[in-house]
Amino acid sequence: MARVASFATLLRLIDTETNKGAIPLIIQPHDFPDHDAVASAFGLQRLLEVHGYATQILHRGELRSHSLVSMIHSFHIPLIQIQKEKQESITVNSPCIIIDGSPNNANARPLTKNLLGVIDHHPNPGILGCSFQDIRTSYGACSSIIADYWDEAGTVPDRDTATTLLLGIQIDTDFLSRRVSPADLNAHHRLFFRADWQFATRLARSSLSIQDLPTFSRAIQQARIQRGLFFTVLSEDCSQELISIMADFFLRFKEIRLSVITETGGETCHISVRSRSPEISAAALIKRALAGIGEGGGHDHMAGGTIYTSLYPGEEQLFKRFLEALETIEENQ
Repeated sequence: MARVASFATLLRLIDTETNKGAIPLIIQPHDFPDHDAVASAFGLQRLLEVHGYATQILHRGELRSHSLVSMIHSFHIPLIQIQKEKQESITVNSPCIIIDGSPNNANARPLTKNLLGVIDHHPNPGILGCSFQDIRTSYGACSSIIADYWDEAGTVPDRDTATTLLLGIQIDTDFLSRRVSPADLNAHHRLFFRADWQFATRLARSSLSIQDLPTFSRAIQQARIQRGLFFTVLSEDCSQELISIMADFFLRFKEIRLSVITETGGETCHISVRSRSPEISAAALIKRALAGIGEGGGHDHMAGGTIYTSLYPGEEQLFKRFLEALETIEENQ
């Protein structure tokens, strides 16, 4: 459900809660940040700095993308990972805004007890319990929301900010080919020639390595395909970027309508799900399949999730869970 708010409303709230900028504001992307989450956080930080507010970008989970790390280093994005043992260093009542995520989707538990707002483009069922809520579910990228904030403020983003926001839009919409709204197209148009679009293209298009080819081979060899569902488990520790690209790639086969890529090589099992079936939501599928053993969420076309290694049921049982989840969703239509 969409709940649209304005940047002017957000500024008034921040002004009150930070004592006119005297208290730093925490900007929190979701727990496993991707390009869109980091770009949105950085774009909001830069815009708030223009208005005189001090901010920090803090997150919990690890960065699992080589091109994302390159983006962060290239634009000197001040992203700080908060370890569990260091979280007490954050003031409990520090004002916090969650961006490109939501407590309701279990992918962004607030770092403080003072959650001011949520800015997101994922479905957000239930009560968020914060003063500011800007949920634009029709948008393909959260970066487009932040680009709209810059436009609303009548301020032109600098080249670095424009480039990161452009990257966020391009990668989350798969270069304007997936779940694109008029707002995404308009934001992309405004940003394109203000940004270093050539650098953005090079970075986004060179996210794999020759060393990844054996992993593709194993994914194919170990694949299970049933009822249009492509399912494979990789026992090595892969980047989130790699399993996301694989999930997109296998959906290109005409016999495949759903792809599920699971990586079990780290402390946490990571899963990427894609759907090109309008009847089957990737988010609904992963939530149902991981019930009781993990967490998952996302969009109808694209979703992700995690399972703690201690709860991993094994390849056979996980495949069975996804098949049963698919059957249940189809039966309830």
